[in-house]
Amino acid sequence: MNALLLNGNPNPPDPRFDAYLQDLSRALTEQGHGVNTLELRSMDLRQCSGCFDCWLKTPGDCATRDQHGQLLRAYLAADVAVLASPLVLGFSSGLLKRSIEKLLPILLPYVDASSGECRHFPRYSKVPRLAVLYQEESDTADEDRAVTREIWSRMARNANSSLIACLSTAMATREVAHAIARA
Repeated sequence: MNALLLNGNPNPPDPRFDAYLQDLSRALTEQGHGVNTLELRSMDLRQCSGCFDCWLKTPGDCATRDQHGQLLRAYLAADVAVLASPLVLGFSSGLLKRSIEKLLPILLPYVDASSGECRHFPRYSKVPRLAVLYQEESDTADEDRAVTREIWSRMARNANSSLIACLSTAMATREVAHAIARA
């Protein structure tokens, strides 16, 4: 399995979260899996402007000249993409969300309404399954966990993927690596 760890730890970074992801990468590698980690805060990934050029003028490619191509290639090469972030005000970081919005080109502009829901057709035949990894805040409640899981589950479905796990850094890294690998 090829895993992509998208580190959405914003600036200023929480060093404990970065250390946890390094341990997780090591655990996955020791289990024989390939791991690619992208530290999103170090990448030039500008906000999606909603221009839809990636659908209409430059199909499959964002018109903004930033590092979206590197993100897109790494995402499409993965079997599992781990969306990792500390919770900020009860949800994943804005950095992680902004980065995921740069993946809009994986979809086509055409809409399929045959499943009882409107969903865009996929541009590519293979996309990774998704796992979410979050670090709780001191006041994280069950509702925060449920909202995080539901929103990322909907995003996965809209991206023609599936959410295979929603995990907390309160779990041991080997346990998280095992949960990601077996799903």
